[in-house]
Amino acid sequence: MDIKTQVYFTHREGSLFKTDLANQGSKRLAEHEFANGVNMTQSSDGRWISYLGVRAGGTRMQYWLLDRHANSNRLVYEQPSLGASSPSFSPDSKYLVIGVSAGLFLFDTATLKRTKLTLPVSIPVKEIMTLTRWSKDSTELLILVRSNLHNGHEVPFEFLSYRPASNSFEKLAAKYESNSGHSFIRNGREIPAFEDLVPRSSYAPKAESSRGGTWHAFVENKADSEPHVLKLRNRNGRIKTVASILGASCGRMLISGWLDEDHLVIRHGFNEFLVIEASSGNIAELPEELKASEKFTW
Repeated sequence: MDIKTQVYFTHREGSLFKTDLANQGSKRLAEHEFANGVNMTQSSDGRWISYLGVRAGGTRMQYWLLDRHANSNRLVYEQPSLGASSPSFSPDSKYLVIGVSAGLFLFDTATLKRTKLTLPVSIPVKEIMTLTRWSKDSTELLILVRSNLHNGHEVPFEFLSYRPASNSFEKLAAKYESNSGHSFIRNGREIPAFEDLVPRSSYAPKAESSRGGTWHAFVENKADSEPHVLKLRNRNGRIKTVASILGASCGRMLISGWLDEDHLVIRHGFNEFLVIEASSGNIAELPEELKASEKFTW
């Protein structure tokens, strides 16, 4: 298959690779010797990958930032592993936020300038824990602040908006729903929030179109006793069945995403991935080294 998209993947011990699917060759980009596996997230523009892990024999969490355009890899922050959380990119990819036990830090991805956010809340600094989300328009960082002390009492929550452009905070209201958690409210209206982009190996929608709209892939499963059926629809509305898997086998067929306009990656079972060429219907396995990876994305 003629696939020009580069795929980035990690091994559990922190090795970071870039692979050429057309030539079935991989290049090692970094070797970290992490002891606890690797967490990874990516930016919307495709330029940045942030990943973190604890060095073997160590107790400090390291946060790394890979620039896929410049092929550079930078250690942006390091701290004790307790209290560490996954980083989050703004939807416009300009900022990376990291919430750690030492506080909440905002990084400019282009310059790596670091800003520590001093939160205007009544909760004592030593007790603060944060959860963050970005607004969909990238203009504000939505921050849930809570105390890490329980003591048998109700844990206090406070809700903030931070705007990087003006370096300003605003207090917000919130609404809690059991199925979706907290939402941020301003003037009685919910602020649309952005969902962080997980690695493609963790992505599992039931439908996704290729970026140019040539194909639309979707999975049908009308009942638990019936097969999961993967189908492709082209621009003209013609539909073809690509594959089917019995749900009773504990296997699942889930879409990971389009590498380009003609090649779709799917998960077959829990940890087996295949590439489908939509135009021909040909199916191929990923390279052995990539199949053994902990996480991958493109």
